[in-house]
Amino acid sequence: MFNSRPHRLCPRRGLWGAAGVAAVLVLAGCGSGSGAAPANGGPVAVVAAENFWGDITSQIGGSHVAVTSIVTDPNADPHTYETDPRDAAALSAALFVIENGAGYDDFVDKLLGTNPNPGRDVLTIATTVGVSGDKPNPHLWYDPGYVTAAARAIETHLAQRDPADATSFAANLQAFLRAYQPYIDTLRTIKAHHAGAPIAYTERVPASLVATAGLRLATPASFAQSIEDGNDPSPADTAAMDGAMTGKLVKVLLYNAQVVSPVTQDVKARALANGIPVVGVAETIPSGYHTFQAWQIAQAHAILAALGG
Repeated sequence: MFNSRPHRLCPRRGLWGAAGVAAVLVLAGCGSGSGAAPANGGPVAVVAAENFWGDITSQIGGSHVAVTSIVTDPNADPHTYETDPRDAAALSAALFVIENGAGYDDFVDKLLGTNPNPGRDVLTIATTVGVSGDKPNPHLWYDPGYVTAAARAIETHLAQRDPADATSFAANLQAFLRAYQPYIDTLRTIKAHHAGAPIAYTERVPASLVATAGLRLATPASFAQSIEDGNDPSPADTAAMDGAMTGKLVKVLLYNAQVVSPVTQDVKARALANGIPVVGVAETIPSGYHTFQAWQIAQAHAILAALGG
């Protein structure tokens, strides 16, 4: 289970005012150039909005990329992330920008809009995997199909940016996919042995994992949506969640350790008091995990163990 310092949920708010725009202009100067590959043959400058996409890009790009990830703090709520001039400068200089999309990291588009560059390559993962609509689940990195598609798209974009190293990118992609396969295999094992098992989560962060593994959400989806939106769940949803814990109606609670409030902490306490295993999930790679796949595999193994192996 991941540890997190408690912090108050708050709704997503404006991230970039007039002062921030001024900072961008000071740092960015007259722009970041034509966007072509570095003339000295150096690594391609890449900025990823979140450290999981950044880590995947680093694995695929190897020594041919220099990746900066913006959202990296495992103790902060990514939904309310506030940018600073350092972020603006990194995005301004980047030849290749990767954002999650689906409303998760709108700050990227706002910052890029202050310093447009037709040579800059921007990859929006949600667009790549076809996620759209009203309030889509933006936690795309818990879906193995989305991650595989995203990794392939990243490899394609890097090869287009740096054709001389395309063979290296292709080999690194295959290495990443092999290292990620145990996550997919573990979800298949869960489905084979625990299909339909009732579970709960405090926020829909792991919803794609739950669906892929064949598990069943047995608590109100509206409870998790309220938490994600930064609102208090309705009394009825809170009562249903509490009843599921005290009545031992679920096999495991998937607890977003990165976005906590008194409401979610109470749910966690009730689960533990009633012998329901609690498995932590998160929205950035926690410290202690060297790669994205190591983190995801560990979470999947923890869920399998909580369900009984």
